[in-house]
Amino acid sequence: MRIILSQKTDPFQNLATEEYLLKNFSEDIFFLYINSKSIIVGKHQNALAEVNFKFVTENEIPVVRRLSGGGTVFHDPGNINFCFITSGVKGELVNFKKYTTPIVEFLKSIGVDAHFGGRNDILIEGCKISGNACHVFKNKVMHHGTLLFNSQLGSLTQSLKNDPLKFKDKAVKSVRSKVTNIHDHLGQPRDVDVFVRELSEYIILNYNCDAYTLTERDNEKINELVETKFNTWEWNFGYSPKFELKKRLKSESGKRFEIILHVNKGNITEVAIRTNAIDLDKVKQLKNSLANCIHEISHITTNTNEVFKNWQELRQQELIEALF
Repeated sequence: MRIILSQKTDPFQNLATEEYLLKNFSEDIFFLYINSKSIIVGKHQNALAEVNFKFVTENEIPVVRRLSGGGTVFHDPGNINFCFITSGVKGELVNFKKYTTPIVEFLKSIGVDAHFGGRNDILIEGCKISGNACHVFKNKVMHHGTLLFNSQLGSLTQSLKNDPLKFKDKAVKSVRSKVTNIHDHLGQPRDVDVFVRELSEYIILNYNCDAYTLTERDNEKINELVETKFNTWEWNFGYSPKFELKKRLKSESGKRFEIILHVNKGNITEVAIRTNAIDLDKVKQLKNSLANCIHEISHITTNTNEVFKNWQELRQQELIEALF
């Protein structure tokens, strides 16, 4: 097995690296990385329904879709991500306990009483410290998971706080769990760098690993994946399953609006607006400008600029906040 320690904290880079390693290496791999603040959504999730869009936008926290399914997770410098990529027999590749066992055994070796949980996670005293997911490619599996070491759990809560009544879809929903940091359960305090070193040394010693450094060509291919996939709106938001968005709002003018959008592959396919506004021509113009528009802030802003000229009953910013 090869072990690779990422030198980057960019979430787009690290998620692209996972896919590149999965699809281009024949050897088994153990990959460790730490991302800067970011929200990582599952492949089959509606990204907008999983995050507090206003909070993550204001705090410049990127939302990135990963290759595997499962729920949404918050990454920051206090969270460590591990990834096993191995070959095997089709039908026997997915095995959550197999790939969490090395992590549980490592934690026990440093005095942390961790155990495999009932939702493919790792727990300490009933609290979650690791969520896991996997993706099968041909005869290979990529199993990856988080390790909450000293994460900012307050930011995690704020980032993932959303309005459950706003979106109606069949996308995979995240299940929120009570969480804790590994750091709070250590008998002997250590910082994240020491913890990562100890974990990598444990894997090398017990799983016969050789260190591997990504080459210039590897990085070129990874950068291509970042540019064409992982850092694109089409993948991170447009890939979301079709959904219905319903939002009621009362504008500063006192007028009430109920806006219903049907969105498929990031495109608004149907629009309905119910309101007590007086200027129905403006309402019709708004409806027409939203139809067939991409459900993305800059596109909606551009498409509706004319609508909001000399219209006092609704402001453009009020519309944007309602739709995101």
